[in-house]
Formats: sequence, C-alpha cells, structure tokens
Amino acid sequence: MTSVDQKADIQHHEIEIPSSDIDHKHAQPIQAHTPIGFFNVNPAPIGFGAFALCSFVLGLYNSGLITSLPQVAVGVALGYGAMGQFICGICELIHGNMFAATSMLTFSGFFFTFGIMMIPSSGFLALAMEAGGLHAVEQCMGLVQAGFAIAAFIFFLGTFRQPILIRLVLLQVFLAFLLGSVGAFTGSVATTQAGGWISFTLGVTAWYIMAALLYTPENTFIKLPFF
Repeated sequence: MTSVDQKADIQHHEIEIPSSDIDHKHAQPIQAHTPIGFFNVNPAPIGFGAFALCSFVLGLYNSGLITSLPQVAVGVALGYGAMGQFICGICELIHGNMFAATSMLTFSGFFFTFGIMMIPSSGFLALAMEAGGLHAVEQCMGLVQAGFAIAAFIFFLGTFRQPILIRLVLLQVFLAFLLGSVGAFTGSVATTQAGGWISFTLGVTAWYIMAALLYTPENTFIKLPFF
C-alpha cells in the first residue's frame, strides 16, 4: 500500500465539547479601547485662540480702523473662528464639560452664521439688498447679534464661581454683541464702534487665556498667572 493510499484511509472525527465544560470565568468581554492620552488633552486653547483672532479682526472692522477689507473678516470667521470653536466644543463634549462645550459650540454657530450670511454665493446679501438695501442687512445682523447677546448673558451668569478671566471674557462677549445689535438697529455709528473696541479687547483677553493655558513648564519657562 502506497503512502497515498494510507492518507486516504485516515478518518477525521469531530469531538463535541459540552458548553457546561467551558470555564466562563476566564471569558472576558471585548472592550473598545480609547486612547488614554486623548482625555489628558485640554482643548480650551484651541477655542480661545479661534475666538481671539476672530474677535480681533471683527473689532478692527467694526471700530472703523479697517473698513476696506470686509471679506477678510468672513474668511477668518469661517476658516478659524467657526471651525476652531466647533472642534473645541466637540472635544469638551466628549470630556463631559457641558458648560465649555455649550458655550464654544454656540459661539462657533455665530461665526458660521456670519460667514454664511456675508458670502455672496449664499444669496443672502443679494436678497437683503433687494428687500431693503444696506439697512435690511444691518437689521438682520442686529437681530442675529441680539440673539447671541442673550446667550452670552446666560453664559456669563454661569461663571460666577469660575476664574475672573472667564467671567471677563463672557462679559466682553455680551457687551460686544449687545452694542453691535443696538448699533445695527439704531444706525448709531458710535455704538457700533464702541462694540468694535470691546470686541478688540475681547480678542486680547482671549489670547491671554490661550497663552496662560499653553505656557506650561514642559513648553516654556514663561509662566502667566491665571486668575
């Protein structure tokens, strides 16, 4: 008998193991692993940095210092302000910080709204100019800023146990939206410019917070007080 014939005579038998014989104590469920380092990251500097730059640029425009480059504010609002605060808000939501997540996502919504309304391709400017000209555009922006002023005031009331810098930022946000809304509704240039200057100082304050959060002993020898 050849080796081929011997292989053909080999029979395979299946052995059934009762389920009761399996030691379930050693069975471990499959778990989804989330990188531990992700939860050690503080996304707040991203949000404050985005808020700072947009507030700074809009402040320069509304205060009257720079009025010949309106599309710069639109590009910064969409490219950094809206996206930066949106990313920060989502990260804060994952971390379970609802106050920071809600505030960041809310203000990212303002920059998304501002950018979409001011882009000519969205059609808003054309419709508003046909309906009532520049006055209609200002009225719409006044309405938007009034709504966000209410939201900013609600957030400000929720910061009385937080550091002074956080309270100062949200107070400036509220005043900037409020004065911008009043200036748009009344046509008062002085009120609009006052709101622009507050937005300008808001950008400086938000940049300080961003720097205070980023300047750690691992990164630099500079230390900024966070009060």
